[in-house]
Amino acid sequence: MAGLIRKSEDGNWYPRPITQLESLLGNAIYSGRGYEHCYALKKNLAYNLQYIEFQDRVLQDIKLSSVLQTQTIKTIVLVGAGIVESILHFMLIVNKAHSTTEWREKTKFKGNPKKVDGIQVKIDTILYEKLDSPKLKHMTFDAMIKSAKAKFIFGKEAIIYEKLEGLRVLRNKVHLQIINEPTDTDWNSFDLMHLSDICKLLFVIFRNVFTPDKDQDAYFGYLKRNFINE
Repeated sequence: MAGLIRKSEDGNWYPRPITQLESLLGNAIYSGRGYEHCYALKKNLAYNLQYIEFQDRVLQDIKLSSVLQTQTIKTIVLVGAGIVESILHFMLIVNKAHSTTEWREKTKFKGNPKKVDGIQVKIDTILYEKLDSPKLKHMTFDAMIKSAKAKFIFGKEAIIYEKLEGLRVLRNKVHLQIINEPTDTDWNSFDLMHLSDICKLLFVIFRNVFTPDKDQDAYFGYLKRNFINE
């Protein structure tokens, strides 16, 4: 088997430094907005943004087999989905659009099985206690997307939320055991159009949420080379 070959030699290269990415993220993610862990969120987003730029460079510089190209695209899509979901979670909280609850499960009483109309059933009883103040309630990615769409969290462009819904479905491919049909493989699930979609989403979301200046806007120029016009 042939080794990996660089497509071209263009000198030393390194993805965008973490400090610069954190500075951009700080345009929107800072304390006092109702989000508890701003430092850790900025760090995690910066790490993953740098990793996406690295994976994009792999696509550009290395002659990959079609399988490795597909898997690299999958990596970018899944890491990008994590970035988008994290930003969405943050934006829902600071815009007071995240679901909350006033109740916490205290204990659960398990019922005894019995037959009803020939079918085995049982009833469990859950006892909740009232909280002193509302707490954040877990929201699925789907629920967060619906809330974001209703409140225009990422802007009013309908295409953003259409792309988000497609991304939600693809994100489940991180679970390799979830197979819905015989041809439900990574090979058939990820392609250049999906790469284009996640790059467009990231590009638009970072422009809308973090309002980069001219220099910071250049941080995501590499995403545009993967855009496919529809």
